[in-house]
Amino acid sequence: MKRLMLTLAWLLLFPLWAAADSTTQPSLFNPDRHMRVSEVQPGMKGYGLTVFKGSKVERFSVEALSVLHNFNPQYDVVLIKCGGANLEHTGAISGMSGSPIFLIDAKGRERMIGAFAYGWPFTKDAVGGVQPIEYMLDAPLSTKPAGDAIGGAKASAHPRGRWSLSDVPAFLPKARQRTNLAVSAQTSRYRFFAGEQPAQLQALATPLLTTGVSQKVLAQMSPAFEAYGLLPLQAGGAGGSGAKDEPAAKLEPGSVMAVPLLTGDVDMTALGTCTEVIGNRIFGFGHPFNNEGSIDLPVGGGQVHGVIANLSTSFKLGSMGRPLGRLTSDRTVGVAGLLGEPGPMVPIELRVSYTDGSQDRLYRFNSALHPKFTPLILLMAFSAALGGSNDLPQYNTLDYDLSLEFANGQTIKIANTTVNAPSAELFAEFGAPLMAAAENPFERVLIKKMSGTVRVSPEAREAQILEVNVPRAKYHAGETVRAFVTYKPFHGAEAILPAELELPKDLPVGSYQLVISDWQRYMTDEQQSKAFRFNAETLREMFDVLRDVSSMRHNALYLRLVRQPDGVAIGRTAMPQLPSSRRQVIVGAGRSNTTRFVSSTSKSVPTEMVMNGSAEFTLTIEADTKVQLGKPAVAQPELPQPPAKPEEPKARPGANEKPAPKDTPNPNTPND
Repeated sequence: MKRLMLTLAWLLLFPLWAAADSTTQPSLFNPDRHMRVSEVQPGMKGYGLTVFKGSKVERFSVEALSVLHNFNPQYDVVLIKCGGANLEHTGAISGMSGSPIFLIDAKGRERMIGAFAYGWPFTKDAVGGVQPIEYMLDAPLSTKPAGDAIGGAKASAHPRGRWSLSDVPAFLPKARQRTNLAVSAQTSRYRFFAGEQPAQLQALATPLLTTGVSQKVLAQMSPAFEAYGLLPLQAGGAGGSGAKDEPAAKLEPGSVMAVPLLTGDVDMTALGTCTEVIGNRIFGFGHPFNNEGSIDLPVGGGQVHGVIANLSTSFKLGSMGRPLGRLTSDRTVGVAGLLGEPGPMVPIELRVSYTDGSQDRLYRFNSALHPKFTPLILLMAFSAALGGSNDLPQYNTLDYDLSLEFANGQTIKIANTTVNAPSAELFAEFGAPLMAAAENPFERVLIKKMSGTVRVSPEAREAQILEVNVPRAKYHAGETVRAFVTYKPFHGAEAILPAELELPKDLPVGSYQLVISDWQRYMTDEQQSKAFRFNAETLREMFDVLRDVSSMRHNALYLRLVRQPDGVAIGRTAMPQLPSSRRQVIVGAGRSNTTRFVSSTSKSVPTEMVMNGSAEFTLTIEADTKVQLGKPAVAQPELPQPPAKPEEPKARPGANEKPAPKDTPNPNTPND
């Protein structure tokens, strides 16, 4: 009975204990300092805090207009009108995101209602939306460095799942459009500066202040960053992270909150405003950086060099001071983090040399760790290093040899060639592997280091395949197919490239397709016929796929003989050329990871140029004909022969006698 009572008590108390244990932090909401949305009344007056110049926090006037209920799912927004500090002229300013707003209640107390975070483009009045502080303080906040949560820890066992190369569109040849960056097509609700929806209250864009980047590179990269609510701006010499002559800026309500995404030979700093500081915990922005959840980004104070009034929306120009801590949480209601040790950075080393001897320089950068931003940041650093003090030549060829080292010990080597440096092509080369490692069903793995060399040639080493000549259409198994590819180099004369493919000796009689193509056609054909080659069920297999794809050379010609659909793969284990009976047994075993595939024989022919184009042929494999040189004579049956007459015994001539001549008549014989 006693045991039964203890069991019942445990069952009753367990939910309460579990709920208490799941609460990782006590409520930080202080009713003496903070105000809830339910207390807001239209007409309430107050003020906001932000930095308009230097590092000094200034006030501006505020009046509560209304409460927009359920603006975000289950979240309200307080609508306010701002005044003073020239806001009647500039309107809402990007970079003000996170500015704390205080309202005076009926008792005359000045309490924080939230963070200035939303606005309309092209507005005539400084009207915007406030993210309630009660939501920001109650959002989950990690109290430990988020490095383990985003790829610093090694999993004890890799969970099984399914991953495909098609999950990363930037990898696919069709997605590598030279006219635009692959990721720039993404849509985002934070496209404030684009002005696409001027009648909609939107989150203020975050100024992304850059130094050391040419206007051309910045214009090419801007659409990709704008898709994430970041507005790239050229800050010129005003930027610079952690310069010694800058006054030490601290994080406090209304101060600059700067997030360095890239430092070194190129600086990129996202600028916002700090909302609240409670102990060693900091809160800011009032809207998501990218709504990523757990993050690990360095954060610090900074300065504002000026406010630029703009017809669509105004923005702050500024720079970062010294790092003061790390952001560990990125939620719908804002960002939060901890004062103390800064977040980690990824070292980048690139040596860029020009074949004409005009440049040979080693660039060093440090990139922030973020699943979405890091690939774009690396592309920005890569593009800035290529241009150096000048833009790339109009016609150029890049030969690059890169090494990507990941937090779990995996390494991907990328050695390839590209012509006229299309952004989408470069992003696919090293940005797509980073995206795949960070976003997969097995484990989040982030980059640890990037290094390599790039050689820039002021010429376009590419060629168009005009025609392909295969003199014969009929072969025997084991013979060699000889092809002659006529191609036209860019600004060059036509030439012929011979290529050979040895046919398998076990090739059955029949018709086969021969494709001679560039790397893009080859990769597309392989994906369609051998899908298993581009799928993975474990993290290790995924890295194998990434290495396999990264090894496909662009400056090569590919010969591919398509065989029969006689292969079966279990996961990534291929079993080609199986008898029909065995294929049926394996396929009918009921394994979901069993797929059929088409066998093929392939060969790559290295070239000096990036080839474009393809050609197809039908080859016929004939049976071997046995040629007989001659026929043996047919044996005739033997006829019976009459018995031979016995010879008459001849006298043996004596010793003193000589045999008579054969034609000499016998003297003893009488004449007739």
